[in-house]
Amino acid sequence: MKIGVDATELRPGAIGGVRTATYLLLDALHKFTPDLQVMAVAPGPVDVPRGIKTVETGGPVRPFWWRRSRALREALADFDIFHSPVTAFADVDGPVLTATVSELPFVVNHRLEGFGRALAQWYWLSRAMGHCAALFAPSRATLEQIRLTHPAAVRITHVVPHPAPPAPSSEQKRHDGSVLFVGRLDRRKCVEALLAGAACCEGQIRLVGPYSDRARARIEKEAERLGISDRVLFPGSVDAETLDFLYRNACVVGLVSASEGFGFPVLEALARGVPVVVAKDTGAAEVGGDAVLAVDTTQTDDIAAAIRRAAEPDYRREVSVAGPARVLQFTPEQTARGYAKVFEHALGG
Repeated sequence: MKIGVDATELRPGAIGGVRTATYLLLDALHKFTPDLQVMAVAPGPVDVPRGIKTVETGGPVRPFWWRRSRALREALADFDIFHSPVTAFADVDGPVLTATVSELPFVVNHRLEGFGRALAQWYWLSRAMGHCAALFAPSRATLEQIRLTHPAAVRITHVVPHPAPPAPSSEQKRHDGSVLFVGRLDRRKCVEALLAGAACCEGQIRLVGPYSDRARARIEKEAERLGISDRVLFPGSVDAETLDFLYRNACVVGLVSASEGFGFPVLEALARGVPVVVAKDTGAAEVGGDAVLAVDTTQTDDIAAAIRRAAEPDYRREVSVAGPARVLQFTPEQTARGYAKVFEHALGG
């Protein structure tokens, strides 16, 4: 079985959860499904795991136009399956199509998403129902969003969690009292809610990840209103070594967006024994299980209480054991075998 995976998210300079998921999926399939011939497909050079071959098709560089290009259609002529890590899958004939639906944020917070983005998400899911033989969801929270949007799509959707990213081993250090956020500073990440809850603490609030000038201005305005401007830092995108340092020195990691399909920062923090605060009934809460503090993030007092709880020595000792144990449940072998089973079913096996 020859499997092509849309690897445009692995182009140099790209960042984000979909990039991480795509890289980890390719690596898992290569290591644990030797019967599958898995190849990364992209218009040009991409950063792939060792052992993965890349098909460079040429054609448009922008993913949207590339997925509709003749160059891609010709390159996929002898593939059995072409998998897209996003719902905006390729417009091709020939191979069986599958796609991953990471999350549908507009289902629970459409006002934060904006009408245009919400409409686009609805359109692509609707289109996927008619073109894809199977859909993947990384959590049951995402599956529920799919059910609420298009009940019929649930019949072809399979929940297969992503594997946990590898965490470098390092001696655990005493935290410095900081609150850490990792991710893109989009409005839908509800960073303002995290700031409001973290206003009760005295440590720095470090917002790691890419942001636009408008997003930073919005968050700085909220920090000024809360009187914590001097404690809010914007490190931007950092390298792996710096990120590891920030994780290990954090008092708590906050990921309080109302919609989170999976939440790699949850597993990255737990692997290091760092407490995590997430929103209830999200993929992040599902991934963290009993090892995270799941709260009603519309209530500032609940976030504040969770941050105070995260600083308690007894609780931190619990997480130092429960966190790494939780991460061990998200293995690359589990992911690879889950995807391989769906691929085989999609081909009529």
